[in-house]
Amino acid sequence: MRKINKKLSSNRINVYYLLGTLAFFSFFLGGCSFLPKEEPVLAPPLVEPAQLDYETAEVKKAEIIKRVKGSGTMVPTSHHDLYYTKDGGRLKKINVREGDLVKKGQALAELETGNLSFEIDQAYIDLKKAQLRLQQMQSNHEDKYSIEMGKLDVQSIQNRLYFMNNQLEESKITSPIDGVITYVTEIQQGQGVPAYESLFQVAETTQLQIQYTAMNANDLADVKIGMDVVTNISGKEGKGKVVQTPKDVPADIYEKNPDLYSKSILVEAEKLPNDTKVGDLAGIEIITASKKDTLVIPKNGLRTTVGRNYVQVMVDNTKREVDVEVGIMSSTEVEVLKGLNEGDVIILK
Repeated sequence: MRKINKKLSSNRINVYYLLGTLAFFSFFLGGCSFLPKEEPVLAPPLVEPAQLDYETAEVKKAEIIKRVKGSGTMVPTSHHDLYYTKDGGRLKKINVREGDLVKKGQALAELETGNLSFEIDQAYIDLKKAQLRLQQMQSNHEDKYSIEMGKLDVQSIQNRLYFMNNQLEESKITSPIDGVITYVTEIQQGQGVPAYESLFQVAETTQLQIQYTAMNANDLADVKIGMDVVTNISGKEGKGKVVQTPKDVPADIYEKNPDLYSKSILVEAEKLPNDTKVGDLAGIEIITASKKDTLVIPKNGLRTTVGRNYVQVMVDNTKREVDVEVGIMSSTEVEVLKGLNEGDVIILK
């Protein structure tokens, strides 16, 4: 009976062991559910290509006007170039600056002259002494030869004074008119002064014209002498004429400031307000070309390569290139002579 009980106890233990083992594996397998689940790989969404939206314009018939328009400055009409006629002098001082108003006869510059002023003063003393000696000889009724020698002494000193005074005058440059200084040399004190090199320009202040300077020399390519100009001076509209273009500037003047003269024109106004002065601003407008009832397109629709003008047109939703022949080109529009028809649609840049 005891043996049977022991056997039953042993069997009971084995059952518990088996149940425990099963529970452990159940727990382990169930624990796997705590790990993150693998998500299925999704196919990338289909992306349709975006449609290109072009900015377009229609070819139309209209008037096209090419003009030069802007603000200029009142400048003197005429200038006097002032220079020395002899080499070898050294600059002592310059008495004026650009923009100064000067009077006729006013000294603008001087050269070094050494002791010339002192020598002139001494020569005047010698002249006075020679004249007194001559008077004394004449009063004493000395012989004619002595008196003649006295006269020659006086004449000699007078000749020397004349020469020295000329030297002193030639060492100065003076203004020939009442005017304004518009140019001053860059030669410095003590430097040599070449002959016939312009040191100053002095201009009339009563005779004025408009100087207009463009941003680019090409902007003035179509401007010619004699073209009509609409002016605006001190708020008053008037008329004028082109009197100088870059092509008409004298070579010696052009070389002094090529950057200015290559982009500048001069306009003579028919009538100036009484209070107009040098440096005042003046508006100008010049129509250089125009045509009515012609095909035009926006300027940003024209494309250019070397030796070729063309546009891009839309035909049945297809972009095509078309060569064109152009005429007048304004700041915003282009005249089309060949290649397009009214109503065509072009693509803008």
